[in-house]
Amino acid sequence: MMKPTAKWVRRLQAFMVGRYGQNDSLNRFLNGLSLVLLLASIFLRIGWLILIAIGLIGVNYWRLFSHKIYHQVAINRGFERVWLPLTRPVRRLGYSLNQHWHYRFFHCAQCHQRIRIPRHHGHVRITCPKCGHSFDART
Repeated sequence: MMKPTAKWVRRLQAFMVGRYGQNDSLNRFLNGLSLVLLLASIFLRIGWLILIAIGLIGVNYWRLFSHKIYHQVAINRGFERVWLPLTRPVRRLGYSLNQHWHYRFFHCAQCHQRIRIPRHHGHVRITCPKCGHSFDART
């Protein structure tokens, strides 16, 4: 087993100095899309999908080894400006499901403040942080 301070690691680090080298959201998207295209080309036996997937992998590596760091950051920001609004509903749904799995939500009877209480604590007395109203509930 080689030590992390081996000569080839230092050479790789020296090679990557001044290069973009980020696994940003655009690179992850390109990797995922190329993987999907490769799998589709295998199962559907469509040869030109392999060429598109290899092209996407080439673009990904071109971005990784680029010396134009600010240009790659600008490209990623432009991609995120389009991509994040498309994926926001799915991320919010996942977050909401995760929250409802671990917490129980109550509403104060006086001020209608939403209160989050951890599940599986049995009967608890809840005090509203906004108005101070107390009520009993079962989590």
